[in-house]
Amino acid sequence: MSGQDDPDYEPGNGRKFTFKEFSQDALEQLAIAKNFDKLYKLAEKAPQHTLTYEKLKFNDEIYKTGESILINVKNFEFIATIKKIISIKSQKNDQELPLVIINLYCNKDKIASQYQEQKEYMGMSELFLTEEEHAILVDAIQSKVLVLSYENYEQYEFKDAVYFTRAFYNTKSEEFLPEISKWPKVCYCKKPQNPDLPYVFCDMCNQWIHLKCEGLTEEQVQNIESFICTYCKGK
Repeated sequence: MSGQDDPDYEPGNGRKFTFKEFSQDALEQLAIAKNFDKLYKLAEKAPQHTLTYEKLKFNDEIYKTGESILINVKNFEFIATIKKIISIKSQKNDQELPLVIINLYCNKDKIASQYQEQKEYMGMSELFLTEEEHAILVDAIQSKVLVLSYENYEQYEFKDAVYFTRAFYNTKSEEFLPEISKWPKVCYCKKPQNPDLPYVFCDMCNQWIHLKCEGLTEEQVQNIESFICTYCKGK
């Protein structure tokens, strides 16, 4: 039965796969070496032995393509999105090797140094999807992760362990899509929005203004009932 006929997939009840049972020598060696990226590339050349699924069940949780997940690989944690779910079938028995194909997110700490000035306007909870693709075992999945658009993140009440994204970042070309100049701007400084920075609302231009641009502290703003920004005062 193909993955399209049966979009649900559940790895064999926590069963550990014995890779030596796979008859393809190359697949065996790559699996033993845990070189899952090359294993996936090799499996792509033998689609008759690879099934594709829309979702899987692991540790009583359903994971779907397009969802964001926390993974643990070699004791390092990463956040990624599920690109594809596949199962490589042995040629001589019913053994299967389930792999999850992911694209990694990165945060502002991984962005090229040429964007050092712009990093001030990137949030601590901001993620950028990258072109970095990897294949992992299902048991590398730790949990689901909620990654929202900037607009939805702003309106989301509980922000603990919640992330947002507004651009794709190509780690090879070091370019954003959309480019930073096209990100929504705030304040009269026309810099990108950052939910981590403190703002004050101007009652004349109806914009959020950086306290830094006004030379104000959060304590000072708490005592202001109506605020007119420096730009509007100068009109």
